[in-house]
Amino acid sequence: MTRGTTLPLGVDVGSARTRVALVERGPGGAPRLLAVAARPTADDPARAIAAARAELGCGERRCVLALGPADAVVRATAFPAMRRRERERAARFEAARFAPCEPHEAALRVAALDGRRCVVAVARRAALERRVHAARRAGLRPVAVDDVAFALVRAFPNASAIVDVGENATVLVVARDPIPSVRSFPVGGRTFTGEVAGAFGIDERDAERRKCGIGIGGAGGGARERLVAGLAASLLEERESARADVRSIVLCGNGARVAGLAEALERATAVPVRLGTLAPHASAALPADVLRAASPDWAVAYGLALWELAA
Repeated sequence: MTRGTTLPLGVDVGSARTRVALVERGPGGAPRLLAVAARPTADDPARAIAAARAELGCGERRCVLALGPADAVVRATAFPAMRRRERERAARFEAARFAPCEPHEAALRVAALDGRRCVVAVARRAALERRVHAARRAGLRPVAVDDVAFALVRAFPNASAIVDVGENATVLVVARDPIPSVRSFPVGGRTFTGEVAGAFGIDERDAERRKCGIGIGGAGGGARERLVAGLAASLLEERESARADVRSIVLCGNGARVAGLAEALERATAVPVRLGTLAPHASAALPADVLRAASPDWAVAYGLALWELAA
């Protein structure tokens, strides 16, 4: 196979695991996923990033990082015709309405879409600096810090909605132009683990092992139903407001394989729900069964690695 040009590494620093995706641009310009390496994040993201990159054995130092809805918000808005500095001041006032933190703690970026419309992005400065610092300590050179929602939309371009079940929270992303709709729910993989531990009278380590090995075994139903109810209500709101036509839902992330989740969400929404799978042509280097099985865990890292192609 002819080797292409390596794209910046996609670095997904999660609460439990850190994943680094290596993607190249093939001779025809199409992206090709070469490999993804994962390490426990623990209390040192820099060490996890460095170990994952070492496993990939690549010399690429550029990387793209991400922040989630707890630390970053992106909105589209419109302003009257004005100069750039005036627009940035107006954007700062607008951002105060939806920023995830106090104005003095926020980092702000404004990008023009057309004559009047702009994209306003606000992030917790401390969270942004922690991500960048960890990557630099790992020997990488960050070229961008993206929003998780954009990475997921790039990873699953044919999905109307994406549900990313993380360790501590679940994120619902509904594809919209120009900015995806994003909502967060305080139920994640750890919630299911806690309910399994309580139901069977075991500690969380054994509960996590049981959850991953044989499923939740009838426990965790309360958390699953709360999550499904919240997701269904949000999707109904999107439909009724005519902001999005949701025809398919993809599950990914740490808790995407929780028993009964896909079926319960499909019943509640009357929309087909499937486990997220990257397109078969995404990688010629990996066996199809490996790509299919790992896709829910690799989605964010892979989508981040595609940033340069979408920028």
